[in-house]
Amino acid sequence: ENCTFMLCPPSNDRWHPWPFFRRMYDAAISLKTEFVIMLEPDNTIHGPITRTPTHDAGGLYVKDRSFGYTEYAERLAQDVKPGFKWRTRSMHAGLCG
Repeated sequence: ENCTFMLCPPSNDRWHPWPFFRRMYDAAISLKTEFVIMLEPDNTIHGPITRTPTHDAGGLYVKDRSFGYTEYAERLAQDVKPGFKWRTRSMHAGLCG
């Protein structure tokens, strides 16, 4: 009852999160919902949402957050986007669950 199935192409979500976020987006569209909240496995839900979320998944600012393998990631990215630079400001955006 009210089940939806869609076959998605395989992807390596550990390296590039776009396929995962696309599946979440498609699920939200299919469910005709305004919000999708992904929780870590150790979180529990104790009631309905009582206030509108103020941040999206990519919009939570994390001061002084950095990524230790910047050069490695930039080198891999050159095949897809030549000249790509991973800016410090880009590393300050964090996901939250």
